Amino acid sequence: MAITTTSGLPAPVQQSFSYKLLSVPVPNMIHKIPAMLKQMPRNGGTTLRMRRYNPLQTAMVPLGNTGVTPPAQNLTAVDIDAKISFYGTYVILNEQVTLQNQDPVLNECAARLGVSLRQTEDQLTRDMLAGTAAFINCTAGVNGDNPTELTRSDVDDVVRALLGNNAYTILDNIEGDDKFGTAPVRDAYFALCHTDLTKDMDNVTGFIQKNQYPSPMNALRSEWGAIGNLRFLISSIGSQSLNASSLGANVYNIFCVGMEAKVLGLLKFLLIDLEVLRDHKGQAKAA
Repeated sequence: MAITTTSGLPAPVQQSFSYKLLSVPVPNMIHKIPAMLKQMPRNGGTTLRMRRYNPLQTAMVPLGNTGVTPPAQNLTAVDIDAKISFYGTYVILNEQVTLQNQDPVLNECAARLGVSLRQTEDQLTRDMLAGTAAFINCTAGVNGDNPTELTRSDVDDVVRALLGNNAYTILDNIEGDDKFGTAPVRDAYFALCHTDLTKDMDNVTGFIQKNQYPSPMNALRSEWGAIGNLRFLISSIGSQSLNASSLGANVYNIFCVGMEAKVLGLLKFLLIDLEVLRDHKGQAKAA
C-alpha cells in the first residue's frame, strides 16, 4: 500500500509565530517619585528661575506698654536658576520591516521609546542627586570598611539630620491593626536605593517588610520596607559608586528626601512622537 510521507512533499514550514510578545524587563523608576515637577511655559526661554524667600528672625523682646515701633527686618530671597537640557533618540525602520514582519513593529517601537524616555529621565535625576554635596557615611557597621554596612544607628542619624533641617515627611503613618505579624509604620521620608541592598535592609534592627504593613495596599510596587522613619524604594538602576570604599568595595548611595527638598537642577527629555515618514529612498522612520 502506497503511503504518502513528508519526504515526498515540499518541506513544511518549521516555525509558527506566537503573536503574544514576551514582556521586556523594565527597572523601577523611583528617582522622580518624590520630585516636585515644574513646567516651562511655551516660548519661555531656556532658564527657569525659582525663588525661595528666607525666613524672618523671631521677635523675642516684649514691646511693653510704650507703643514703641519694633525694629524692622529686611525681606530677602534666594533665586535658583535651572537651565533646560534636551535629550532624545529615535529608531529608523526600513519600509520592508513594516510590510513583512508579522508583529506590530511600530507599536512596539513606540512602547520601547516611551520606556527609554522615562528611564533616561530617571537616570538623569539619579545622577543629579548623586552630585549633591550633602552626604552621611554609614559608620556603625562591623565590616571594618568605610563606609560600613547599613545599621539602625545610621538610619537614625539620617532621620535626625532631616528633622533638624525642618524637612517634612512625605508619607503619612499607617496605623496598627489587630493582624498577626504586622506592625504600625511611622510617617516617613523616602529612601531611594539599589536592589543590591535588600539583604542588608533585611538584617537591620527594626526593619518592617512591606508585607508586614497593616495595610500593604498603601505601599508602592517598588517599596521594599521601612526602617524607622524611612521607607525604602529599590531599583536595579539605583545609584552606586564602584570601588569607592576604603577597602575597594562598591559604595551604594541611598537618597533620603523630604517634602519639597531643595533640588538645584531641572531635567527635560525631548522625544518626538512616533510617526512614519516615507522618503524618496523608501525608508520608514519611527522618531
